[in-house]
Amino acid sequence: MNQSLLVTKRDGTTERINLDKIHRVLDWAAEGLNNVSISQVELRSHIQFYDGIKTSDIHETIIKAAADLISRDAPDYQYLAARLAIFHLRKKAYGQFEPPALFDHVVKMVELGKYDTHLLEDYTEEEFKQMDGFIDHWRDMNFSYAAVKQLEGKYLVQNRVTGEIYESAQFLYILVAACLFSNYPRETRLEYVKRFYDAVSTFKISLPTPIMSGVRTPTRQFSSCVLIECGDSLDSINATSSAIVKYVSQRAGIGINAGRIRALGSPIRGGEAFHTGCIPFYKHFQTAVKSCSQGGVRGGAATLFYPM
Repeated sequence: MNQSLLVTKRDGTTERINLDKIHRVLDWAAEGLNNVSISQVELRSHIQFYDGIKTSDIHETIIKAAADLISRDAPDYQYLAARLAIFHLRKKAYGQFEPPALFDHVVKMVELGKYDTHLLEDYTEEEFKQMDGFIDHWRDMNFSYAAVKQLEGKYLVQNRVTGEIYESAQFLYILVAACLFSNYPRETRLEYVKRFYDAVSTFKISLPTPIMSGVRTPTRQFSSCVLIECGDSLDSINATSSAIVKYVSQRAGIGINAGRIRALGSPIRGGEAFHTGCIPFYKHFQTAVKSCSQGGVRGGAATLFYPM
């Protein structure tokens, strides 16, 4: 390995590659894991280094090298890769490994328009300090590699165009809890916030995608599924289509009761015309569902009910 290689840091400056720093990060990530070899990860990743490489690219290379070693015989590589990915994610979000104070983070994100202003309206700085005491950031290290990639791809608040990440998992969990219990009595709500946070951050409760990705943001999407009753008139059919587009874009799955639409050949306006039947309108709904994504998280999805 050529130790004279120059690397480009996140702030744009360059320095000589420091293999000891890489080794220390790997040593930290491997703490408490079984049957993982730091040297194997280093050997796999060194081959791909080149002069001028970004430190962020080095980190991604090491993560991939660790992930490639995941196997039935050595499953703990999934946790090694996950910890390295968490380290990288926090660097992207905060510019450092240690997360900031919760209140400072929320103020910054509200100013950037990434978090809901209701967070600062509903809770005081002192309450945020109490919530900060509930957080155990080491719980990030319990994720598997697949779970971290899910978080990064679907759930964390981010700019999906530029790839910027704005938070880490424990802030996600505590702020979802804060939003869900904001209207509870002030004397007891922080106890509910803590209990809920502990349950979701230790994987005792699994939350639906719209809540994980939408609650705490200006989207204010609290429903993972939206049921729509469609009538038999054109106004109702068009309103159904409009509602589908609106709620798919806000990350909700859709359920449609379309059983009231008349059958093929039914009379319209006393026999003035034949009805074209259900299928054209069902295709219209399908087009509405697929016209936009669930807030960039995934494609729209719907279930249509027709009584037999």
